[in-house]
Amino acid sequence: MLYIIKIYKRGFTMEELEIEFKNLLDYSTYEKLKNALFIDAPMITQTNFYIDTNQFDLKSQKCALRIRDNGASKMMTLKIPQTIGVMEYSGVIDERIIDQEYIEHRYIPENIDQQLKKMNIADNSLRVFGALSTERREIEYKSGLLVLDASYYLDTSDYELEYEVNNYEEGKVHFDTLLEYYNIDKQETMSKVQRFYNHYSKLTSKIL
Repeated sequence: MLYIIKIYKRGFTMEELEIEFKNLLDYSTYEKLKNALFIDAPMITQTNFYIDTNQFDLKSQKCALRIRDNGASKMMTLKIPQTIGVMEYSGVIDERIIDQEYIEHRYIPENIDQQLKKMNIADNSLRVFGALSTERREIEYKSGLLVLDASYYLDTSDYELEYEVNNYEEGKVHFDTLLEYYNIDKQETMSKVQRFYNHYSKLTSKIL
């Protein structure tokens, strides 16, 4: 299980504090929860395209850059870890950016480009390494939002339960109680981008 505090920033207009608990699931537990809690929840499909340099300069700084396509729009988000939490810089992009061999900085939202320059990410050095597609279901649960995800990437898939709340202590009690009720083992759960790159590294090392 992992809790993450995220601070979202859109230009200079909004900041939002989010606390999120995560736990990986096996397929049978995923199906059990889907039928028990999410039977009436509509499925949301979204795809993340993960971006870095060939030297993985962002990953080495524990940062992540992605484009999320939810079918209605494409949003680029840069995640930079802080002492507490993660600062996220986001902006809507032109969909043609995904098809570029190397992404030109002039197509990157200004707030993200400013941060990339601070990290000395060279122009035309970023490229898309692959995609992760998620089938998501959401419900209001206790004091927060309960999310059930099935994610598909490269040649594998995984399943996870997420719980987004405003109060850490209260959320932890609700999440732990839920896991215990359904006999779900607590697991240290990496983020989707970490899981993607870990599996990408395994596949490429086999090729080499």
